[in-house]
Amino acid sequence: MAPSAWPPGKVLDLTRLLPGPLAGKLLLEMGFPVLKVEPPGGDPLKALAPEAYRFLNEGKEVLVLDLKAEEGRARLLGLVAEAAILLESSRPGAMERLGLGPEALLAENPRLVYVRLRGYRDAPDPGHDLTYLAEAGLLGRFPWRAFQFADLAGAYALALAALKGLLLGGGFYEVALAALEPHLWARFCQKAGLPELLEAAFSPASPENPLYGALCAFFAQRPARAWEAWAREEGLPLRAVR
Repeated sequence: MAPSAWPPGKVLDLTRLLPGPLAGKLLLEMGFPVLKVEPPGGDPLKALAPEAYRFLNEGKEVLVLDLKAEEGRARLLGLVAEAAILLESSRPGAMERLGLGPEALLAENPRLVYVRLRGYRDAPDPGHDLTYLAEAGLLGRFPWRAFQFADLAGAYALALAALKGLLLGGGFYEVALAALEPHLWARFCQKAGLPELLEAAFSPASPENPLYGALCAFFAQRPARAWEAWAREEGLPLRAVR
C-alpha cells in the first residue's frame, strides 16, 4: 500500500529509549506523521545517547505531556480521537491506572491501532536483550557483544503489527520485546543491598574493577535458578543462562 493510501491520522509515539522510537521512525519513513509524546522528564535516551536520540526522533513532532495530571490525560484523549496508531511501552497496568488503557482509548476512537510493547507477554516481568538471549540459550552464540538484538527485531515487529492493525481496521495488539530502562538498575541495587553499585552501571565488567568483583561475589551466594526466582519476585530483568 502506498503512503498516500494509508488512513489519515498521526502516529502517537508514547515510547522511550530504542525499540518504540525506532518503530515510530520506520512509520515516519513510510509517510505517517509521528507525534512523540514525552513525560515532563523527557526520554532518558536523550541524556544517555544524544546522537541515537536524534537519529531515532528526527522529523517527529515532540510534545511534553504529564499523563499523571488531568490536563495531560485530557490532551492525549483529544489527540487519540484523530490518531491512526498509538505506540506505548509502559509497565503492565500503568496505562490502565491512568484511565488510558486500550479499552478507554478504543472507546474514544474505535479505529485506533493501539500497539503495546511488553517485555514478556504472559508475565509482568521487565526484560532486556540480555535476559532474552540468556533464557533462549543464545547468549554467547553471536559474534557481537554489544548488539541489542531484541530491541531492533522488536521495533520491526512493532511497526508490522501497527500496519496489520490498520489493515484490520483498528484494535489492540501486543509485541513482546526488551526494554532498556536505567531505573531497573537502580531497583536491582536497592533490592540487592548494593547501593555502592548504583553509579557503576556502565563500568567495565573486568577482574580489575572492584565493583564488578563485588557483583560477582553477590551472585556467587546462590544458584542461578534461585536468583531467577528472586528476580521474578522483585520485578527485575534477570534470567539464568540456558
